[in-house]
Amino acid sequence: MPTQSQPSPSDFPTSLKPIIYLPSNNRPTNVIIFLPGLGDTAGNFASFPRALNLPDALTITLNPPFPLPFPLGPGDHWSEDLQVDTSTGNLDTESSPLTKATEVVAHDVIRKVLIDKCKYRPDHIHVFGFGQGGSVALGVPFRQSLSSLSLGGVMSIGGPLPLSTPLPGNGKNKTPVLLLSGSKSPLATTDSSPLKRIKSAYEFITYHQWKKVDDSMPKNRDEVLPMMQFWSQRLKSRRGVPDDAVEIS
Repeated sequence: MPTQSQPSPSDFPTSLKPIIYLPSNNRPTNVIIFLPGLGDTAGNFASFPRALNLPDALTITLNPPFPLPFPLGPGDHWSEDLQVDTSTGNLDTESSPLTKATEVVAHDVIRKVLIDKCKYRPDHIHVFGFGQGGSVALGVPFRQSLSSLSLGGVMSIGGPLPLSTPLPGNGKNKTPVLLLSGSKSPLATTDSSPLKRIKSAYEFITYHQWKKVDDSMPKNRDEVLPMMQFWSQRLKSRRGVPDDAVEIS
């Protein structure tokens, strides 16, 4: 099995301002990429993976590459062309394209650095996103640079699959997906178009609806539990395995 190396912030595009964290006395067997929501920053969001302190998991928190336009800022976002709903005056995040952001995460982060340079297996790489970041996470596995691979898992809180992401024409993506939402989320009903679109694109989907109404970040043990259960089934570990052991697949 190739020896994985730990990336440095300089390996990634400067616009992503990556914050890399590995718990002390842990081996970076897995990588989890964390994507903040609209208006947030990596500096603020990185406290979440640190609090999770997942064993043998290197976490990389990425900053959305585009600054929010005045007067919506300060803060950043993931869309190259942020749309406004003219009927309400609110941001139309569902129609705002995420093509550039998903391509940067898929090619410049996962393929170029984590797989090709650092030698991580695709099924050891996970993506977590909140809100608009969750939409980016769901769109990443469909980029051309990853189209023949299955990642370890994708987790989205409240974020739908971007409309700018073309649906697969040759079978569903086999990357496992966990969707989390509140009871009033667009994802909350089984016949909702956002949920149907995700089901038409991915083969393995777990959906968990929280008792709370909104799609906010988890704030207690019960809300974090489905995330930890999902990761516990998919994060790999080499604890107790000799360094010179050879994996046979």
